[in-house]
Amino acid sequence: MIILKIILLQLFWFSVVFFGNSVSSYLPLFASFILVIVNYYVFAPKISLARYSFLIILFTLFGYLHDTSFIWLNIITKKSYHIGFLSLWIIFIAYYGDIFNKLKNIPTFFLSILGALGGSLAYWSAYKLGALSILPGRETTYVVVPFTLWAVFFPSSMWLFYKDKYWNYFLDKTILFSFDKSGFKRHENQFTEDLSKKRITTKISLITGGTSGIGEEVAMALSRLNSKVVVTGRNEKKGKSFEEKNFNSTFVSLDMVNWNDIHNFCKVCEKFDYIVLNAGSMPENLIVNESGVEFQCASQLLGHYYLISWLKKYGKLNSHARIVWVSSGGMYLKELDLKSLFNNSEYEKVATYANVKRAQVTLVEELSKEEEWAKFKILAMHPGWVGTLGLKESLPKFYSLMGNRLRSPAEGADTILWLLMTDEALYSGSFYFDRKKVSPYITKKYMPSKDQRLNLMKQVKSYLFDHKRSDT
Repeated sequence: MIILKIILLQLFWFSVVFFGNSVSSYLPLFASFILVIVNYYVFAPKISLARYSFLIILFTLFGYLHDTSFIWLNIITKKSYHIGFLSLWIIFIAYYGDIFNKLKNIPTFFLSILGALGGSLAYWSAYKLGALSILPGRETTYVVVPFTLWAVFFPSSMWLFYKDKYWNYFLDKTILFSFDKSGFKRHENQFTEDLSKKRITTKISLITGGTSGIGEEVAMALSRLNSKVVVTGRNEKKGKSFEEKNFNSTFVSLDMVNWNDIHNFCKVCEKFDYIVLNAGSMPENLIVNESGVEFQCASQLLGHYYLISWLKKYGKLNSHARIVWVSSGGMYLKELDLKSLFNNSEYEKVATYANVKRAQVTLVEELSKEEEWAKFKILAMHPGWVGTLGLKESLPKFYSLMGNRLRSPAEGADTILWLLMTDEALYSGSFYFDRKKVSPYITKKYMPSKDQRLNLMKQVKSYLFDHKRSDT
């Protein structure tokens, strides 16, 4: 099949060279587009259609610059060249993915020599066959130009086609193609651990906000792997339904804004190996708890911190327990604002959510520096853009706009599960996305200052101290 493909590609080359000047320029261009589409679906090269299309465009642009340079440099007659010759650059993508596979591990130097010889030979053959007319005295330059340019193009094209690094880097910088479902599918190709084979029968897990969305997926996955699972939530009906459907699971009605209930729970609960701090919602209007703290801050930041603090105080965290804070990609464009975090007089749900999620990440970084947390793994992550009911209710326009580009809850839960169960080295205080340690800052502008970090910890612990005094 490969031999037949090579023969067909060579026939196309000869057809364009022999008959290109006698037919419309659009005919070979159209034929080349049809052929590369057929090639993609018949021979199925192991790259995405988007990347394949991107490379076709890149090859064509390089080809245009390459070929027109002959005219700019007065090497060939303008009349002998026609735009249909670009079809040979378009069709060149069809050699990659199978014919050139055996060349992909050859050192760059040898690829350059191979490309230089092949490119210059092809253009010399086109001249000898009468496709191009060289101006008098320009024969040597006519050979040197493609020799030089193909020495660069060919190894570069091999790297672009066969290496994922540049493509992933480019798409990840777009954010859209990183946080969405396609981003997960790309990143998934780099995953090395099969979590379904993990055995965690002896582990006991706690998931806040575990009755729906990402939290529910985490809880179900852990239950399937025979971990004893405790989920918390505010909706008792959903909680009981979850408890009935999932083996080895228990529901506890617990509102993370109610710190007294959290305190009481920590006194009587079991010892946990895995903690997933996932509970979170975005009320439309400003709501405060009994301590006067805004709802999102009181639950997602302070409530979760007090939960793990009291679990540690009452000896309910097993040695080397893993604690995963579920943040959000929404915090990337938010600087930490302590004033609105603890004194939210101008409430706006999305800005508040991003600020709280930024504060979570900063809190995790600071806790990892404290000796009292040294024997535990405290980690933060974000799941990408996930199509949950919570997102639909909180951001209906975004949910509708993204549609099927949103990740599934199972895809959003993947990195949480990986952080809980992986055998790879993890670093307390670090931030993870799609099973990879990443920076939570797109620029230094978004990094909290030393004073902000100190004030955050002071404020967070002050409420805990006040609660201890009232409890005595």
